[in-house]
Amino acid sequence: MYQSFKRTFISVNSQFLNKSVFEISEEVKSALSAKKAVVALESAIITHGMPYPENIQCALEVENVVRTQGAVPATVALLDGKIKVGLTRPELEKLGDTKISKPIKTSRRDFPYVLSNKRNGGTTVAGTIIVCNASSITFFATGGIGGVHKKFEKTLDISADLPELGRSNVAVISSGVKSILDIPKTLEYLETLGVFIASFGQDARFPAFYSRSSRSNTPYSVSNAYEAAKIVKAHKSLKLESGLLFAVPVPEEHELPFDFIDKITNQALMKLDGEAQLQGKDVTPFLLAEIAKATSGASIKTNVALVKNNAKVAGEIALQFSKLERKETEINAKSNRNGDAVIIGGCNLDCTVRLEDGEFKTDGRIHFGKFTYTPGGVGRNICEALEKLGCNTNFISAVGDDHQGRMLTATIPKKSLKHVAIQDNHSSAQCIVALDNEGQCLFLMGDMRVHSNITPKLILENEEVFSNSPLIIIDSNIGLDTMEAVFKIAKKSNIAVFYEPTDVTVAEKPFCAQHWDSIKFITPNVNEFVRICEHFNLQSQEKIDGDLKRLSTKARALAKYIDNVIITLGPDGVLIARKELSTDSTNDISVRHYPTKRVEHFANGLPEEICVSVGLSAALTALHSQAPVAERILDENHPSWTTYAEYTPML
Repeated sequence: MYQSFKRTFISVNSQFLNKSVFEISEEVKSALSAKKAVVALESAIITHGMPYPENIQCALEVENVVRTQGAVPATVALLDGKIKVGLTRPELEKLGDTKISKPIKTSRRDFPYVLSNKRNGGTTVAGTIIVCNASSITFFATGGIGGVHKKFEKTLDISADLPELGRSNVAVISSGVKSILDIPKTLEYLETLGVFIASFGQDARFPAFYSRSSRSNTPYSVSNAYEAAKIVKAHKSLKLESGLLFAVPVPEEHELPFDFIDKITNQALMKLDGEAQLQGKDVTPFLLAEIAKATSGASIKTNVALVKNNAKVAGEIALQFSKLERKETEINAKSNRNGDAVIIGGCNLDCTVRLEDGEFKTDGRIHFGKFTYTPGGVGRNICEALEKLGCNTNFISAVGDDHQGRMLTATIPKKSLKHVAIQDNHSSAQCIVALDNEGQCLFLMGDMRVHSNITPKLILENEEVFSNSPLIIIDSNIGLDTMEAVFKIAKKSNIAVFYEPTDVTVAEKPFCAQHWDSIKFITPNVNEFVRICEHFNLQSQEKIDGDLKRLSTKARALAKYIDNVIITLGPDGVLIARKELSTDSTNDISVRHYPTKRVEHFANGLPEEICVSVGLSAALTALHSQAPVAERILDENHPSWTTYAEYTPML
């Protein structure tokens, strides 16, 4: 019962902090949402470990080391009474100029004072672990953690880092504990707290901060980042309420001999007992300063080197862990693809004619061009694409009992074909697409009357196909009454509806239905998006096409009505506005621009960035194909399925 209460308290406490005093940068928030590698960094080393401006330069260099490994750095600090996760450069510079920022070294006991007085603070190891645990950051890189002080029997001095590590599910990557401490007693205390400890990249020898090895051993050792990531994965799967410590030895070229440092430390302790008379949190800075003086500054260089090396290792482990998490997500996504998507929409024969040369004139002349006949229709195209991706589908549509209809039904999988109504005395839908000599569309002409036979009656006759469907996809070829019938089924069975507008003239059609709020995804182009905005009275006097800032503002507004707004921008990529899944607040809407070359989880549980990567690659493949759906679809062996598309957050 206690553990259950503790988990509940942490969860509630985290939500409260996020809404009141937490400010997580957009970069870190997006990375966490997409399960990308994130590494937290402390800020006490900036505020109390190095002089200005070297402290800022070092902090930026450490962040860059994390980025080089493919991870996102999240420097933690307190600024003006807010807990910041992921400092910007201006914020780093503000904090680092300590004469102005006047920071307080912030551990657990200091948070209430710093926050309530709107002060600035550099988080210690303990303070950073608290923030990591509250914001779901798994990895934290630092120089060395605190521990049990020498002469503990007299001072009772134990660093707050240890109990914090014992009750927080965070993996700390450090060069062991500071060499000024009692390492054997520290390891014994960490064992009591249930903290997993392993040395990294060497045998089970526990490093001693400035030195690669102390006289103590660790229970375990790991040789590389992948092994460490697997341990973290197993630890988290058990939901253990304790941390992990990976002890990384300082690079050999920067090592200071253990016996040499131990001697200097003992001399500094004698000085502390004599003239200094310091206690509490002032002891460690004093001892480190004495070591720096005795080594003529060599210890500071070693300190910087080991911090950077730990950041590198943390980035490597975080990246491997991220890959393991994504792999699990992909496996889960595959196992969840048991239901059949239901597609309701157009099925027509496309006649594409491309102008061979010259310009298109409307003076009655004959234009010479190349004609191509291909099966088309938005609904049919989606059905074919999903089938080629290995997804089962049920396609509800109508075609005529004619030559064109037989050509079309030959392209529809047999399983899906049984829901396509063959209409006597009706012509199959046909569309003429005229392209200029560069492939740009000049105009379209279509006969779509057969689609009026996709009726509510046809939907109800096939209602059983909806029962286990994870998603219903519709296009605007079907009538409003048919849409309403679909929405009622979707609402009753709690199935999300994906809407492809198809044509600017009817883009807003489904939103005239009573139960349109079953629509959770829309994929309009810019013109269709503008039309939908007009329906919701969101359009302004200004033209928004071509202006990403105006477009993103309107997309954010529309996402308050429709959870996922995915605007296709042609050669400019795609703009996605969507509600964050972690909150019920309509104010928490992210807008991201993916240029051509995440939401957290999209259809079938895949991250947004993977979906966009596959989508953009598929669009490029389609451009090289004469058919609307490429012959060779991008199956899951294609690199796009493991590539995370890059985006620009739109504020």
